[in-house]
Amino acid sequence: MDIRTLLTSYRKIRRMLRLRISIFLYSIYLKRLCHRISGHRPVRILFYVNNLSMWKSDKLLLLLKKDKRFEPFVVSFLYSKDPANRKHQIEQELSSHFDALGAEFLHGFDYEKDQMLPVSQFKADIIFYPQPYMNNFREIPLHSLLSYIPYCFEMDKTSQASNSLYQNICWKYFVSTESIRQAKATTYYNHGSNMVVAGNPIADYFLDGHTPSDKIWPVSNPQLKRIIWAPHHSILPDDWLDYSTFLKIADDMLETARKYSDRVQFVFKPHPMLKQKLYKIDSWGKEKTDSYYNTWANLPNGNFADGNYVDLFMTSDAMIHDCSSFTVEYLYVNKPVMYLTRKTRIETFSDFANDCFQVHYHGDSISDIESFIDNVINGIDPLIDKRTCFINEQLQPKGNGSTAENIYRELCKIFE
Repeated sequence: MDIRTLLTSYRKIRRMLRLRISIFLYSIYLKRLCHRISGHRPVRILFYVNNLSMWKSDKLLLLLKKDKRFEPFVVSFLYSKDPANRKHQIEQELSSHFDALGAEFLHGFDYEKDQMLPVSQFKADIIFYPQPYMNNFREIPLHSLLSYIPYCFEMDKTSQASNSLYQNICWKYFVSTESIRQAKATTYYNHGSNMVVAGNPIADYFLDGHTPSDKIWPVSNPQLKRIIWAPHHSILPDDWLDYSTFLKIADDMLETARKYSDRVQFVFKPHPMLKQKLYKIDSWGKEKTDSYYNTWANLPNGNFADGNYVDLFMTSDAMIHDCSSFTVEYLYVNKPVMYLTRKTRIETFSDFANDCFQVHYHGDSISDIESFIDNVINGIDPLIDKRTCFINEQLQPKGNGSTAENIYRELCKIFE
């Protein structure tokens, strides 16, 4: 064994020991913190939101607003690396959304110092942060209970987003299914002791029976099928996620949209981080990227979508994607969906991710994509029965309540 291998092993062991010690010490502190907060009226609950696409907890926020024991509020959590105009755009979108919801929204970014405001400034009793790691925090909030509702779905068995300090020390970690809880419990340092099976928050939007808007679709002709293309952002060499097939098929997808202009309308729904990453690539850059996005927005049979996507999913006929979260979320609308594969990634999928993957159609070329589109046009969907069975057995919220109600009831236990 060479010295480099020894050093790598030493660092891994040291990190594991530090994590285990931190988890043990925090578990002792957590009991005191719960006791102190349980005596508060109202309990102040802070929801950090990175952008509108990642936010899926309107239903929970409204339930908490109705209960006088709680005082929920929302704070923007922006990335310093984003340009100022992007930060302002995100905060404007968030402000408009939460104002319309009647929820308190606060700006969390200090533009003069180019950093987030200290979390202690908000005097929160409970904090929800949607990312699985704490490196974006300037300080560990020792006077607040941390809670975690994942904004995304982890595809890999050994994802770098798994088993983090935040996931192990948080007071409540709300997972979607029992199979996910069991899988994580075998690998997490705390053995999943803080995990609660509640369901997927986005399921509440699809199951509440509301009538979705279809204004995002450019053509009103019902004869044209509606297909979403949702590429992931992992296009840079140093991205530890590497799902994206965008660079391989970007130009071909535009040509495909034009080719099917008399039969299909498309919505380009990229991950919010894709544009900023394309700016960094020499072969793309800002001018080409902006032109590409604008081309989609101005296609006679196409459009560009950002932000909330529930109505987009509900009014579509099918989707093509390579995103982790959509591997689960689009299944709720029970429509044909194609996952664009990178064979090196499939081998690392978790059991639950593989189950979701098996009710997708698969492709890795434009010819595969066009075959899928032809089937959508002709109403051919061989996976419909298998997909329906999987949705009914694996994706329905736990018990009789919604996901939001399950989380709300768990939060109420602090008063017991």
